[in-house]
Amino acid sequence: MQQNLWGEYECIDIQRIPRGTPEIVSYTPVHCEFYGHTWEYFGITGLKRCTACQIKGYCPGCTPNPPTKDAQPFYCTKHTPRQTGSEESA
Repeated sequence: MQQNLWGEYECIDIQRIPRGTPEIVSYTPVHCEFYGHTWEYFGITGLKRCTACQIKGYCPGCTPNPPTKDAQPFYCTKHTPRQTGSEESA
């Protein structure tokens, strides 16, 4: 029991200790091999960088010319070539 501001005694519930936020999973280049790259826009228009392996890339459908010499072509979702029925069964 504890006194409140008015001098009255009252039972105060036990306060819970706040828990820390869960750890953020940091991806590594190994994750890119299994799950694909995690892209973020980086500097020049059309240039993207993978937050895990730091590779630079661009979409040839969105950006016809490579923004830098070391940028590798990776198609975005909109420009990914579609598979036909004969390619799927092979």
